[in-house]
Amino acid sequence: MKTTFSLVGVALVALALLGVGGCNNGVEGDRCNPDLSHNPCNAGLTCTQPVNCPENYCCPASGPYSSAFCEPGCAGGQASICAAGGDADCPTEGGEDGGGD
Repeated sequence: MKTTFSLVGVALVALALLGVGGCNNGVEGDRCNPDLSHNPCNAGLTCTQPVNCPENYCCPASGPYSSAFCEPGCAGGQASICAAGGDADCPTEGGEDGGGD
């Protein structure tokens, strides 16, 4: 009877330890949802939408950033907004006039 009790105790402790590891928050550059009732990012990071970026990422409040997703344009996000006809600071098509006249 004593052995059964200790096995149940060990199993409960193991389950509790597994549950602790399952609550990791987002690291820098992970996508996140700012509408959640809690901060989905690790300590020191906030769920924010960088300038000219269509998604939200876990980023420090101010630089320097170790993830390109936290930079303005979020590693190609600006190109996505421009391609969709969005409101980003989009480069003009064709670049400078080649003077072909």
